[in-house]
Amino acid sequence: MATTPSQAAKRPARPRAPVKGRPGKPGAGAPAWVGRWWKVALLVVLVTLGLPLAHALFGEVVALLGGAVLFGFLLGRWTAGL
Repeated sequence: MATTPSQAAKRPARPRAPVKGRPGKPGAGAPAWVGRWWKVALLVVLVTLGLPLAHALFGEVVALLGGAVLFGFLLGRWTAGL
């Protein structure tokens, strides 16, 4: 017999197993600030080289819009775990 939504809602949820980190995770031996600052350095390099290149190839509007979209995406990904 199929369970009705009310019966399924009354059942207690099963506890989740704790999430364990992967042993081969890159940067596992490095201090925490290294993981943060290499992202900042990457962003600076991308802005310094990428925006003038995009401006030369595609124009000012595309370079600014593309830079804003890319920055928003990267900022969202980097702060997702906070």
